[in-house]
Amino acid sequence: MIKEYKVRNITISPGLVLSPMSGVTSRPFRKLVKQLNPNSVGLLVSEFVSVEGMTRGSLRTLEMMRFSEEERPYCVQIFGYEINRMRDAALMVQDLGVDVVDINCGCPAPKVVKRGGGCELMRQPEHLVQIVRAIKGAISIPLTLKMRAGWDDSSRNAVDLAKILESEGIEALAVHGRTRAQLYRGEADWSLVEQVANAVSIPVMGSGDVVDRASAEQRLVGKVAGLFIGRASMSNPLVFSEIMSGAPSALRGNQKLMLSILFRYIELLREDFQDSACPGKLKQLASQMCRGAPWRKQLLTINTLPEQIQLLEMVRDGAWKGIIGGELVEEAPVRDEDGSCDQYAIE
Repeated sequence: MIKEYKVRNITISPGLVLSPMSGVTSRPFRKLVKQLNPNSVGLLVSEFVSVEGMTRGSLRTLEMMRFSEEERPYCVQIFGYEINRMRDAALMVQDLGVDVVDINCGCPAPKVVKRGGGCELMRQPEHLVQIVRAIKGAISIPLTLKMRAGWDDSSRNAVDLAKILESEGIEALAVHGRTRAQLYRGEADWSLVEQVANAVSIPVMGSGDVVDRASAEQRLVGKVAGLFIGRASMSNPLVFSEIMSGAPSALRGNQKLMLSILFRYIELLREDFQDSACPGKLKQLASQMCRGAPWRKQLLTINTLPEQIQLLEMVRDGAWKGIIGGELVEEAPVRDEDGSCDQYAIE
């Protein structure tokens, strides 16, 4: 049911892609998804990376692009506005040995669009063309792009923009079927995704509301070449293999499986991060994946990794009683580093 597609000489098989998610698709999470879904993820994409940070030598930003051979084929997505920085950043991506570089034209986050990046570029097609030309003239690896339906309902320009981008050498497109104004409200417009696919000859992937086999089958129609899956991989990291097999969700109500995934994620997090940087990442996954688990609320209040591990081990060993100081723990929101509760600046 899931086809493969090619980006130049790179085969994406199957046509299921882990979508870029800010603060989520770091190397540990990508490796977790790859390991949990053998032969079921065709392409892994990095967090979207700021070209400002890259070209100014930010170690944290450069660290975001690191990858291991087991992750191939691997794509780094860059975002920004300034033409020369976008070009230089794409060259840096190529120098790392990455398979594909992708331009972010889909992020709706205010902190991205107010600087001219993300979905704002869809409102400035002439400037976007200059960026594409500069990058194409500098790199030899494939260049792709991810965008939305448009800025709002009065400017749904994805079809027209796709034609322009194909003529400028973009080799594949991913289209999220919502406008920037929608953010993640309402349903993604997959008829728009099909229109884009029909308008160009390069591969077009769709994004938005793919959560299981049924939704994948419903949306992978006509000339749509593949599917980008983002938020569903947080609530169900097994979603790729379940789409491929058609099996029902193995996670629903399966505490043993949830715990095994969390323990594996801890191992992978510790390979890349200090313990002090791990609790937020673990909460991020648990908050979505472990809904309905009685110990979830308590886990989300714990701010050190050893204490998180202790709780999970108690649950695993049947020693968890569900109380701290005689009272059930209330759930605390998982916050971004900037203090906001908008966890996912996801395309």
